[in-house]
Amino acid sequence: MAISISSVALSDWQGGSTVALRIKIGATFTSLAGNIWLKTQDRPAGQGDFYIQSACTVSGNTLTIPAISLDSTTDSPDNPSARYSAFLVDTSTGDTIQAFGPSFALTPDATSTTWAAIFTQLAQGN
Repeated sequence: MAISISSVALSDWQGGSTVALRIKIGATFTSLAGNIWLKTQDRPAGQGDFYIQSACTVSGNTLTIPAISLDSTTDSPDNPSARYSAFLVDTSTGDTIQAFGPSFALTPDATSTTWAAIFTQLAQGN
């Protein structure tokens, strides 16, 4: 099931202005919809080491991460323990700025969520 993660504005941004969110996958899985998500390291040459890259916007000291859509992982028929990882990168150099939270799974409980809800679930051990 596709899960929409809403955009979020982060105040007090001290980084540069050419920023993107990149999503990587730690283990290959098939979504319930039949989409095959290959482990990031197993992707064919030339396809990059990430699955999704979404340009962020910087205005003053606020970084806005756009809404993205990812398949749920916990209902995968072949690997329900698959997890995503999110990173902020400098698109002018390709360098990783920092991880955007720990790796996470998505449950099919709702069709939309927020980064705050994902991080709260992680803090609660889910």
